[in-house]
Amino acid sequence: MAIIVVTGPSHKTPANSGTKGNDGNKGTNGSPGTTKKNDCGITCATDPTDGAMGSEGCPGTKGSNGEKGNPVPITDKHLGTIRGTLEVRVGGGDGQDAGNGGNGGNGGEGGNAGSDKDVEKYCGKSKAGLQGVGGRGGNGGKGGDGGNGNTVFLWYKELEPGAEIIPITFSGKSGKQGKAGIGGKGSSHKGPGDVGLPGIPGSASTINVRQE
Repeated sequence: MAIIVVTGPSHKTPANSGTKGNDGNKGTNGSPGTTKKNDCGITCATDPTDGAMGSEGCPGTKGSNGEKGNPVPITDKHLGTIRGTLEVRVGGGDGQDAGNGGNGGNGGEGGNAGSDKDVEKYCGKSKAGLQGVGGRGGNGGKGGDGGNGNTVFLWYKELEPGAEIIPITFSGKSGKQGKAGIGGKGSSHKGPGDVGLPGIPGSASTINVRQE
């Protein structure tokens, strides 16, 4: 059985994905503390301070929406003389796959602990700051809608004995939804983005078979 497919050309690549968010900035370093001398010897005057937490990572950007599928490109198909069974499938092209969301930026590095080995003997140690919160992942793009159908005429000159034309219509499929970007690394994170919205199928086609 011979098959002819009449449809719009497909999209070769998906839509652009979102970009990763910028990483956060490093937190402020802690101060080392101080000591003082008195009649009792050396004592702690001011305690060392901990490093500050890094700043939050920026969110990833949204993936681009997919473009609509290409429509049925013709309205007339001339088939000539038909021998055997010929199946003709007509429908719009598939929608473009959407871009994925960009990942969130990482939280900034925590500030260094205030440190002075001589002071630590009298005042104790401080801690480094926590890494900042990871940014939220970007949302995925919307899948492209399916391409529209059309009214197509199939013209044949002659059907040989036992020959037949089987017309089949289909709707252009919607493109894939964009995946959600993941949250950036950090002491915690804002979570992933949202999966993109689905597209809708293309409009239906109609096939009319006529003898020339």
